Amino acid sequence: MTNAILYCRVSSESQVKEGHGLEGQETNCRRFAEAKGYEIASVFKDEAVSGGDIDREGMDALLNFLETNRHKGDFVVIVDDIKRIARDVVAHFHIRKQITSLGATIESPIHTFDETPEGKFMETLLAAGAEYERNDNKRRVKSRMKARFERGYWPLFPPSGYKQELVEGHGKLLVPHEPEASIIREALEGFASGKFATQTDVQAFLQRKKFCPPKSKGKTYLEQVKRLLIRDIYAGFISYPKWNVSQRKGHHQALISAETYDRILERLQESAKAPRTDSREDFPLRGFLLCSCCHHPYTSSWCKGRNDRYPYYRCANKNCTDFNKSVRADTVDKKFKKMLSELKPRKTILAVVKADLLDEFNRRLLDVDTVRKNRQKRLDDLQAQIKGLVDKVELCKSPTVIEELNQRVEVLRAKKLRLGEKAAQPKKKYDFETALNKVFDYIKNPLRKWKKGDLAERRLVLRFVFEDSLIYNRKTGFETAKLTLPVQLSCIPELDRLELVELRGFKPLASAMRMRRSIS
Repeated sequence: MTNAILYCRVSSESQVKEGHGLEGQETNCRRFAEAKGYEIASVFKDEAVSGGDIDREGMDALLNFLETNRHKGDFVVIVDDIKRIARDVVAHFHIRKQITSLGATIESPIHTFDETPEGKFMETLLAAGAEYERNDNKRRVKSRMKARFERGYWPLFPPSGYKQELVEGHGKLLVPHEPEASIIREALEGFASGKFATQTDVQAFLQRKKFCPPKSKGKTYLEQVKRLLIRDIYAGFISYPKWNVSQRKGHHQALISAETYDRILERLQESAKAPRTDSREDFPLRGFLLCSCCHHPYTSSWCKGRNDRYPYYRCANKNCTDFNKSVRADTVDKKFKKMLSELKPRKTILAVVKADLLDEFNRRLLDVDTVRKNRQKRLDDLQAQIKGLVDKVELCKSPTVIEELNQRVEVLRAKKLRLGEKAAQPKKKYDFETALNKVFDYIKNPLRKWKKGDLAERRLVLRFVFEDSLIYNRKTGFETAKLTLPVQLSCIPELDRLELVELRGFKPLASAMRMRRSIS
């Protein structure tokens, strides 16, 4: 008796979920096999696999089955339609040859596979027709999806933090998907504000929150963090350069503001020029510690000793006289803690500095007209640049130059769009005082924050206390550090004798700065 193997394939996820495509194919194939008196040996399926793909899990399993059982009798592979084999001429005959080389034949309820020249000619036409139908469907689907993009909608699989929902007046619309949306928002705002100093800090935060993008196998990689940071969709915009869809305002709810997105891009440009940092707790000063001989950043690593492994910082600059010479990380850490312990910020001075900064913020917040004028000036400048480039495009005859000019125009238009979005946003109430309190919480006792904080908090200590990187000499230790202005002022002993807190009406911060210059 001839053994029948049934093969079924559908190309879309919706067909898999609904089940009608696979079920209908299998039913038709079973009826055909029974009518021919075949014994059904096995059924193989490929779910959501394109007809243009040659490598398929179900088809590979079918071929392995034939290879293993070919000695057990005659086999015939039954497909509901020739299109189930493939929707590509090359793929069709490649798969067909693999099946026949294993001693099996192919049959279908609606097509006769004939080895005559006429039969092969008809089979080629049908395979070519299936390929044309697939490509035509692909073209029409792409056209509809591109139209959705251009109208400000996202028609593809939703990005992390969003899901697709049917919304009246919009059709399918991206809406925030919790808790992923809140996690991504905190990560993006944290990087923009400097709470997370590096992309590795963002990565560590996402892993602590047990967040991972689709198909990442339970782990968030640095490349995925970079893609999250630069995606304008989280700022409420839609773009798809692959299909020449430039940036435009989307209809979906943004997770972050346009200002935050701009700040992220600025920070990424800054970090591209910055030394490499390490997110590991073992080396919290990496990226902030410079060699005293060449002023290049120290790198770090673990080295195996006689009885244990030890952490070291070392200079990796081959042109430095201290190249590859290392210093124990625990020695550096001990000296750094000693330096922090010697900082004794005066509470009274800190209070004065904080009050002055708060006054300055409130004064600038009230100066709305100036802000609007500056913004309008930036908009006018951008428009003038765009007009100048468009005029050049009209006069230019070189396709290469025209393409480059058009790309520059798109970049400027995107900037103008984001700047316009800022102007359109409602006035926000900024809790600057709370943020200021948090900063000064790190300044008033940096050693305690350093000892008790995690890696992210230690990075904030470095940013709030030190104005620049720290220079370390292998023999003598840390060189004189540049402190931020609030720390400088609050650590001047002579200011203890001044009752600056009472001078609220006389710009105490400026007074303190003048006093510091006279003392020094």
